[in-house]
Amino acid sequence: MALQWTPYTLVLLLVGGLLTAFAVSLRYLGREDGMPGAKLGGSLMLAGGAWVFCFVAQLSSTTLAAKLLWRVLTTAAILSLVLVWLAYVCWYTARSEWLSRRAFGLCSLVPASLLAVAAVPAARRSLFADAELLRVGSFVVLDAAYAPLFFGYVVVGYALFAASLLLLVAAAIGSRGILRWQLAVLLSFAMLPGSAVVLDLLGYAPTPGLDFGPLSVAVTAVAGAFSVTRFGWLDLTPIARDQVFRAIVDAVVVVDADGRVVDLNRQAERIAGTSAAAAVGRRLPDLIPELASPLDARDATDEPARSEVSIATPDGRRVFDLQLSSVGDAVDDRDGYALILHDITTRKAAEERVERRNRTVERMLRVVNDLTAAHTVEAVFQRAVEGGHEMFGPDACRIAVVEGDRFVPVASAGDDHDDPSPQRIGSGFAGTTYRSGDPVVVDDLTDVRGASALDTGSSRPYRSLLSAPIGDHGVVQLLSTDSGAFDEDDREMIALFTSHVETAVDRAETEAELRDERDRLEEFASVVAHDLRNPLTIASGRLELLADAEDAPSEHVEPLRTALDRMESIITDILRLARQGDAIGEVETVDLSACVDDAWRSVDTDAARLRRADDLGTVRADRGRLQQLFENLFRNCVEHGSTNNRRESAGDTVEHGSTESRPKSGDSVDHGSTASHSDDAAPSVTVRVGPLDRATGFYVADDGPGIPPDRRDHVFEYGHSSTADGTGIGLAVVERIVRAHGWEITVGESADGGARFDVVVE
Repeated sequence: MALQWTPYTLVLLLVGGLLTAFAVSLRYLGREDGMPGAKLGGSLMLAGGAWVFCFVAQLSSTTLAAKLLWRVLTTAAILSLVLVWLAYVCWYTARSEWLSRRAFGLCSLVPASLLAVAAVPAARRSLFADAELLRVGSFVVLDAAYAPLFFGYVVVGYALFAASLLLLVAAAIGSRGILRWQLAVLLSFAMLPGSAVVLDLLGYAPTPGLDFGPLSVAVTAVAGAFSVTRFGWLDLTPIARDQVFRAIVDAVVVVDADGRVVDLNRQAERIAGTSAAAAVGRRLPDLIPELASPLDARDATDEPARSEVSIATPDGRRVFDLQLSSVGDAVDDRDGYALILHDITTRKAAEERVERRNRTVERMLRVVNDLTAAHTVEAVFQRAVEGGHEMFGPDACRIAVVEGDRFVPVASAGDDHDDPSPQRIGSGFAGTTYRSGDPVVVDDLTDVRGASALDTGSSRPYRSLLSAPIGDHGVVQLLSTDSGAFDEDDREMIALFTSHVETAVDRAETEAELRDERDRLEEFASVVAHDLRNPLTIASGRLELLADAEDAPSEHVEPLRTALDRMESIITDILRLARQGDAIGEVETVDLSACVDDAWRSVDTDAARLRRADDLGTVRADRGRLQQLFENLFRNCVEHGSTNNRRESAGDTVEHGSTESRPKSGDSVDHGSTASHSDDAAPSVTVRVGPLDRATGFYVADDGPGIPPDRRDHVFEYGHSSTADGTGIGLAVVERIVRAHGWEITVGESADGGARFDVVVE
């Protein structure tokens, strides 16, 4: 292929070499120094060099076919340059969503198709309407008229070019300082080659055959080299203002040193209730008065300040986490401020809901304690309405109970001066609540069709209602003059509250029944004891006279005395059982070992022996009743035990009142009887007291004949006794004392074959 030398060849080769060298330098910088834009910048310069070299080849060719080939390749190089330029601008303006492989892969098909056209001579002609060689001095140039298909490629190229310009213009809005200079340089990069190509296509080249486009690329390369070092062109990636504000979900407001709004995003516009155009230039406190105080109270140390602020917005009052930071002004060094408002309304509402719920629970605990201290149903209801008023804060709290087919008001609290009359169970919200068994919340009574004073039993203008059933006893109603005063949390809490009220009412009713029963029993026992003691006293007096007589029949006197003493014991036990019942007094920490010893000394144990563990621990109990429990168990063991061959423990003991004169170390303490008996006589029964192995509690066991398995379920029943002279009351009292403390007692067989009573405390 013949070549020609033109006056422009050397200059263009130098321009192409400069661009190639610049591209290599940028790629090297990107690899060594990690400059973020070096790779794309190098590709951009390399595409520009390809444009220049293709044009040099076109200018140096001497045949029409060769010139058409290189004209097509030059156009492909220009389109490649535009495509790489668009990629660079997308990176520079942070339009990362435009940088997808698929999008640029499709765009790259345009220059690739030109390469395919260039490879087929016949296809090249489709791009030109006419073409010929034109001699200019000593060399020939291409004089071509372009076909519509060629202009189609031109349109695609300029469409991509226009998209890059729009991105740069968007980034230029609101930019400052070095970023503004960077954008000016980039726009010049784009406009100079683009304008040169337009002039060439329109035929305005000052010299025939010379395209100013490649020369403009050389100017761009020189300017680019300068901007890389001067403006950090490849180091800084400015992001357009709109892109930043779209990405930030919080409201952002920028004000100058005088508090005038400089900029704000869409989220801030919604808070201020005005557009950015109307807000810029106005003082921020005039737009959002709630921000005046944070601006005035800003820390003078320039440290970022954070606070919470409540702002009335067009969408209602919202709570924001405000972060306020200084922003330097390059003009006069006066600091402005950037305010970031993070909406925490939902979080604050959740925190307030938790705090409110905790406060309600704390109040409920106090109310429940008060309910526990109430001993009558009337007192329970009165404390319940007072507690409901304290817990939920309504204007009024009422309780109505079921009597027949009507609700009868029994207690009220709060600002409730009405005297509601009874109403039928099937009417009003009280009836709905009672029938369904679930709480009912009404946000606005005026919105409920048919709502009237009958619904709440009041003539006052109450707006909202919370009604809940108290089991089968009745209903409690909370009333407020504000609409929407009760929420789902209140609905859940009142269900829990009424369950405690129901329990307290059931307990008070049970206690009332027990008191009535005990009063009747005590009255009956007193009458019986009085009526029996009068003749018993007479009989005892006559017995003493008979015993003093010289001819008194001794074989009848002693049995008679025993019978009268037994009657006195029965009368005493009946009175004790009737008067004490299941009640216990003040509970305290009781040393079990000391209590056992005191109980043993209080019982006529005859020749029995007590063996207990050294340390039985402590329990929370009514000490007097606990000692009575041990006394009755000890009496039962002694009275029902018999003299037998006891199997002594292998461990040594410390004997008190026994026949041994020196103490021995061991794991138990032995107590002999306080009664007068022969020191040499073997004890009739040994009673053991010790801790339980698998539970918290204690046991009392003996080595007597024991209790048959078929009778163990009946030993705690009133009147059950295995001896002819027993009252059957002692173990019944024991069982009632255990039950009063909330403990459990079982009976079984001891290791020595006798009876064993296990008391489980926990």
